[in-house]
Amino acid sequence: MKTLVVYYSRKGYTESIALEKAKNDNADFLCLETIENTAGWYGFFNCVKFASSKKRMTLFPYETNVGEYDKAVICTPVWCGGISSPMLEFLEREKHNIKSAEYILVHALPMNAETVADEIDKLLDIKRISFTDIQCVLGKTLKEEVKAND
Repeated sequence: MKTLVVYYSRKGYTESIALEKAKNDNADFLCLETIENTAGWYGFFNCVKFASSKKRMTLFPYETNVGEYDKAVICTPVWCGGISSPMLEFLEREKHNIKSAEYILVHALPMNAETVADEIDKLLDIKRISFTDIQCVLGKTLKEEVKAND
């Protein structure tokens, strides 16, 4: 099964998780990059502004053909209780090319990220294979729970 790990990471925490997943699964990976500023405090508030209005961020072009993969691993931070704005743009753009998926959802606050996984399922019009719910603060994992689809 040909697998692609797709991730967006503002501070590098989600990136380290995604790259470890790609290494363990012998998968290719795609790092999403935004045109909008997401660095520093200004970038943080810019991300909150986009996420709170469920607005997508513009991505720099990428050459990966998502349709060539059997499975996508969507690795994204959770922003304002939802899908990060860069990942939202990717999912909207590629929803017809994603055949099956699992999700890795990374957040700082104690929460159950299943509603975010359900939101991705709805957007992609598929039922996920599984999702991993990770609470991560300043790069330190406080909780990690894998939930397989029954």
